[in-house]
Amino acid sequence: MSVVNKDLGPCILVWDPNGDNIEFKKTFGGVTFRYEELRVGIKEDQQGETDIDEVSTGCVNPEIEAPLTEPDLTKLYHCFGDALAAANFLKVRNPVGEAFFPKSKPLIVKPIENGVVSTVEKQWIRIHRAIPRVTMEQVYDNAGQRCTKVIFKGFPDDVSGRQREIWRHGSDS
Repeated sequence: MSVVNKDLGPCILVWDPNGDNIEFKKTFGGVTFRYEELRVGIKEDQQGETDIDEVSTGCVNPEIEAPLTEPDLTKLYHCFGDALAAANFLKVRNPVGEAFFPKSKPLIVKPIENGVVSTVEKQWIRIHRAIPRVTMEQVYDNAGQRCTKVIFKGFPDDVSGRQREIWRHGSDS
């Protein structure tokens, strides 16, 4: 069975599928997955500035950037560093000094085709340990749509069998 990367189309995000199972189904402007492997060139005086080899220095933590259009703030509050929500309010506080890895949860990107969310795991991207962070700038006018940009940052997993694994495209089975 091969891994399948859909050519085109929207997706949903599922954060903490084994716990709170928070589904973000509404986005506008495209969801972006970022991952970059970092390397440093190895040089010799005799070759000048030409690299003679490269050595891996790790990778930039993977990120999923999603412009969410969720009108339900009681769902969005999970994305803020320190927030409380109820039926009639969202309160955001300043999370200074808080470590976020312990709060990280799995994040799954599931493509949508013809309005149907994929149930085929070989089409999914999983970040094993992800934490959301909000970068919010909303314009109140009659020309643009307001979105809440949420960036989910991935960390290396610490679960046996996936230790040091950061993300996966496709199924284990």
